[in-house]
Amino acid sequence: MSTGSNAIGEPVKEAIPRATIALTLAAKAGIDTNQFDVNYVKAALDTCKGKIKTFSELPAYGGFYFRDEITCDPEAAKKSFVPENKPRLEKLHAGFHAADPFNAATLEAALKAVAVELGVKAGVLVHPVRLACTGNPSGPSLYHLLEVMGKEKVMGRIELALGQAEFGG
Repeated sequence: MSTGSNAIGEPVKEAIPRATIALTLAAKAGIDTNQFDVNYVKAALDTCKGKIKTFSELPAYGGFYFRDEITCDPEAAKKSFVPENKPRLEKLHAGFHAADPFNAATLEAALKAVAVELGVKAGVLVHPVRLACTGNPSGPSLYHLLEVMGKEKVMGRIELALGQAEFGG
């Protein structure tokens, strides 16, 4: 009689690593993680924990981690990619470029310093940079998602956003 154990007596459900299950479910949801380093995938999925209930929600919520190109939510772009935000986002781009190390704490400090310098609330910068990097007006913790994405990808996405028609680019 089968007891649900593998050949060495460990229950099967405990023998299958949770990461393997997560990757399988992500693939079923349309997210191909095979081209990414496993540590990147784990870090990206960790930012989504507790925010989504099923893996079917992953493409909309955290799919930006695994795509080279993103499409911005058009309604959010109308609100965030306005002409007065272009110089703000340019200043934030410079602040993020100087951030060392490129981690959640230094990115948060950089954003807040730019906000103070510009005389605006942090939210004025949070919304356009989130949209530029993810394509969505909401999602995982901004500073953590930026850290996970990495400096090169974040800088590139902000540069692409600055060229958007809404900004006059």
